[in-house]
Amino acid sequence: MKPKAVDFVSYNVTDMARSEVFYRDVLGLDVGVPWGGPGRRFPEFDAGGATISLTQLPQLPMQAIVALAVDDVRASVEELRGKEVKIVMESLETEVCFMAIVADPDDNQILLHQRKDGTAG
Repeated sequence: MKPKAVDFVSYNVTDMARSEVFYRDVLGLDVGVPWGGPGRRFPEFDAGGATISLTQLPQLPMQAIVALAVDDVRASVEELRGKEVKIVMESLETEVCFMAIVADPDDNQILLHQRKDGTAG
């Protein structure tokens, strides 16, 4: 596995509306993808060449996560499994991407990310 880029950094928040106001209005970040209300969990903000994404996933025990772009999420998970890396979340597919979560030796989570349009970074 060789990551191509950092796709985004994501924060898991408890109140999406409050957090969107903070990142947009208080920090002054440009909105790349708006929240859109309940049911739309992944607003994104442009931060000068990097993207900050917000999630509201109480079932995931994380506050922040970095997303590494890879060519093939499923293959990367299997390669890392063979190296005895902890798999936190098996590969899943969304409308726009494939993703999985692994952990480093200190249990910091890393999201493996593959956009369906082939872009990275």
